[in-house]
Amino acid sequence: MKPGYITIFAEEISLSFREQNSAKTVYVHQSHMQSRLPNLIIGGVHKAGTTSLFVYLSKHPDICASRIKEIGYFMPLRDGGPLPPLEEYHSYFTHCQHERYVMEASPSYLYGKDKIADAILEHCGPSKIIMILREPVDRLGSFYNHIRSKAMLDEPVDMPTFIRKSLEGIHDQTKQDYFTRGVREGFYSDYLEDWFNRFGDNLKVVFFDDLKNRPMELTGEICQWLGLPADRYKPEDFTVENKTVYYKNKAVHKFILRINRKLEAFWRRNHAFKKKLRSFYYLFNAAASKGEKVDERSGKLLSELYKPYNQSLKSMLKERGYTNLPGWLENS
Repeated sequence: MKPGYITIFAEEISLSFREQNSAKTVYVHQSHMQSRLPNLIIGGVHKAGTTSLFVYLSKHPDICASRIKEIGYFMPLRDGGPLPPLEEYHSYFTHCQHERYVMEASPSYLYGKDKIADAILEHCGPSKIIMILREPVDRLGSFYNHIRSKAMLDEPVDMPTFIRKSLEGIHDQTKQDYFTRGVREGFYSDYLEDWFNRFGDNLKVVFFDDLKNRPMELTGEICQWLGLPADRYKPEDFTVENKTVYYKNKAVHKFILRINRKLEAFWRRNHAFKKKLRSFYYLFNAAASKGEKVDERSGKLLSELYKPYNQSLKSMLKERGYTNLPGWLENS
């Protein structure tokens, strides 16, 4: 790397730290600017491609994405807490100017149901909401592998133990840890109805299956739904984001994850450079593991558990005109 480029990179990093550390005050300091709040929100679910879709849509010139992806501004409402000052939310969008849409993506919003849906309507108005769904057993397995790869579990457990502990806690609404959330967050029909009741046709449900198999086509369909031209994309725009990667050295991995979070605003502005550094990091600290798979016994048990919820979801979507459903839902 050339010395001049190192200097520029260091300045960008310094700027990024200042941006993120002053997130709660930047709007006050720039009160003469009328920053906008989102009118396009990607709301769910975890490990269903929300990061990839956020990146794809952010490439459209008529869409301005938040400085970082997962703000989670409305999440305190899920647990009965108060919202942070609205100025803090504004601070993530001060760079947005005349784009038709201002966008953020926080997949946990889905699980706040009416509390979060009502708050979005109150503060952001009749926004466009996108909910991404994934076959619930696959989502659970990917969720487990993801939090394990990120060293998020306090106690090391294998997948069967994680599933067992998660099943034990599915009805305990007082807890929101990884174990109690694991299985419960696949009951999609329990969460979506409140969103449909409030947003109607402004809510679009899409599927991980389509995002994985035909990302350019699906992104184009979303653009048409938004009333935007869909000819702004090239095939090379569609790379996989937020991929689960296992590490050789846990301490190094946790350090890199902290740096990644601190510099997210910088990475969003320099996505190509991030991809190069990420490839370099994978060379020396990525492990060969592909993660655990849901065992056959647990898979059958979970499929039976999710079946009535999938059937309810299928009815809910068909009543609203959805016809091209993925096989796991159509055959439920």
